Amino acid sequence: MSCLDVFVAHDAALVLDKQGVLQNTGLGMDDLISDVLDHYRLFINLEKMLKNPVQLAEQQIYQIDSETQKIIIDRYYRFDAVVVREVLGRKLSSRNRKDMEDVSEKTRVPLRSCRRQFDNMKRVFKVVEDLMGSLVDNIQRHFLLPEDLAMQYAAIVFIANNRFETTKKKM
Repeated sequence: MSCLDVFVAHDAALVLDKQGVLQNTGLGMDDLISDVLDHYRLFINLEKMLKNPVQLAEQQIYQIDSETQKIIIDRYYRFDAVVVREVLGRKLSSRNRKDMEDVSEKTRVPLRSCRRQFDNMKRVFKVVEDLMGSLVDNIQRHFLLPEDLAMQYAAIVFIANNRFETTKKKM
């Protein structure tokens, strides 16, 4: 874990403290920072598997029940419509990932979230673009997404594949 990660954990602990977490639990700030760091480490390890949700479902390292796995996958793949609208005006390529700073500024969505959303859209697009059959079914099978979210990703794939112009206000 880098020094930057410790600072991020400290900042997150300060936000939680402002929300009254320490008052409700009776813990000290060091305990809260330690807990945030533990969750941060867990997320880093889970994120590798979230890029391939089938792997998360089959893993046996972490004791996560299937309902919790579904919630984690759903939240990881959720997206902000304003970010999608900005991203779909561009090709889903690694070269355009650097433009996420502009998207973040324009949408007021944190940069890290914009990058995650971009990477998720690109990943889903790459996996299902050449598969035969229903987009929704393929997305559900490969990413274990709920039907409503799979339908939204199917629309994103369709729009991205057909290069629709999404930057106009009346879209």
